[in-house]
Amino acid sequence: MTTERGATRTDGKPLTAKQAERRRRVLRAAIDLAAEGGYEGVQMRAVADRAGVALGTVYHYFTSKDHLLAESLNEWISELEAAVERRPAVGETTLERVLDLLRRTTGGMQENPNVSSALIGGLVAEGAQVAACQESLHKTFDGMLSTAFPADYPADRRTKIIRSLEHIWFSELIGWKNGWNAYDKSVRELEDAAALFLADDD
Repeated sequence: MTTERGATRTDGKPLTAKQAERRRRVLRAAIDLAAEGGYEGVQMRAVADRAGVALGTVYHYFTSKDHLLAESLNEWISELEAAVERRPAVGETTLERVLDLLRRTTGGMQENPNVSSALIGGLVAEGAQVAACQESLHKTFDGMLSTAFPADYPADRRTKIIRSLEHIWFSELIGWKNGWNAYDKSVRELEDAAALFLADDD
């Protein structure tokens, strides 16, 4: 976890370089614990111990376990966005490029099911800090998928398609996390929706 865009302490003040490094260690510790034990495996004291910081330091950056997990998901999506900037979506049509990005997103989550389930659990929690993470995630998702569309694509239609795909993506992730859908089925349904939205394009 290396992305620090807009990162602050819980009091809203910007981070110094040393604080940013400690914050990264806390995020990394949370991810490692999630990989080992899922949502329940992430406990704030265990995070502090794994990161080599005081428990108060963890709360200095994150108001709760759910806030920490939601921020971790944001960091992961931001890193994916940076990877897309380095290696743009591939495909001859808008649909092919959109599917390429969606597959890269879902593929990364499928490779780490315990982590993915834990991060989703944090993101669906209540609270102002988590809500801010949800809004940040929306902006990142929108910015990333926008790169799949040609420059002359109608902006209003593009925004509506991306927003709809985001809602479906999030709904399918929750369904997978809660055992309603198999992961492969959720991915197929997301790709089917993209095909329906973009069937007449290009």
